[in-house]
Amino acid sequence: MAGMLYYPFANAPQPVIQQAALYWDSLSTVVAPGWEYRLSPGMRQLQKMQFYRPIEPYKSDERIALKEVVDELRYALAEVPTEELIVPDEPPATYAQTLDVHKLDQDVVGELLSRRLALPHPQTPIRLVGSPALIRLVIGVTVGHLAARANTRHGWAGPLGLHPHTDSAAAHRLNTDPIAGHEVTAGWQIDIGPLLPVPREDVSILDLLAFRQRYDDERVRMMHAIDDLLLGLRHAHPKDAFARVGYEFSEATKDLRGAAKTAKIDLVVKRGLAVTVALAAGVAADVLDLESGLSTVALAVIGGLAVNVATVQLRHEHTGTVAHPQVYRYLHRVQKTIDSSGV
Repeated sequence: MAGMLYYPFANAPQPVIQQAALYWDSLSTVVAPGWEYRLSPGMRQLQKMQFYRPIEPYKSDERIALKEVVDELRYALAEVPTEELIVPDEPPATYAQTLDVHKLDQDVVGELLSRRLALPHPQTPIRLVGSPALIRLVIGVTVGHLAARANTRHGWAGPLGLHPHTDSAAAHRLNTDPIAGHEVTAGWQIDIGPLLPVPREDVSILDLLAFRQRYDDERVRMMHAIDDLLLGLRHAHPKDAFARVGYEFSEATKDLRGAAKTAKIDLVVKRGLAVTVALAAGVAADVLDLESGLSTVALAVIGGLAVNVATVQLRHEHTGTVAHPQVYRYLHRVQKTIDSSGV
């Protein structure tokens, strides 16, 4: 398993917190100094349980230098329409819509200021005012490099690995869609929401953490099956990848249902958690034709649940290896219940 790295804000919304508390090894967000006083109640609960791991890029060991992101940042900026990068005439009403300079290397801050893409906040100079598109792009690029660095050091599937998650479709696109100057690769986008049932909103975070502690074997089995599926998708057609892990998912789903029933926690199956998986080099050409355009593959059944799979064009990631990809990116869409009977 690995940790969830949520962006673009320091406080994750409740549905994301629930997903993290139930399945992932930790929840991280990128923070600025004084973050302890700005945590939401749900995030504070995770912190007290030592489940929340803040990333503090203003500390030297976590700082992302300009040289690490400048090419990707410039190429990505070139793809955003000019009108979407115009600095607002008035500062936003909340600081959540600004960039804290402590989250960025000072050379990155200098780059944004010199290009007039951002301006110091008139009331708080440590914050930069920029367009929503710019803020999503800068935080997203930074998060991708933070995740790649952690996964290089600790492995992408280990407890110290990080997988970027966002509930902003725009932020997700800015960090996965092809951009000029970068290689394009084929990939899959799979909705794994049906494989990871979530609690109803009235279930407390503390109850979820107690459930995962008591039934950790069931959680670990399901997440290992997810890891095996994602790795398999890099090398094969989804039908082949599903066939290899189908039995494991069936058993993991059965175990999870039994644990939830025993604990009297009502879990429901929802769509809306998509993950993009880039195909390994040499595999894409055999499975997909980038020249002709990509289309939806269809519906697959795994562990008795229907899963949507689509083909996508992705920005080529130079980090990682075939066996150890550095970044899988997750998108939490507005969730819609597809089975209210519980699992």
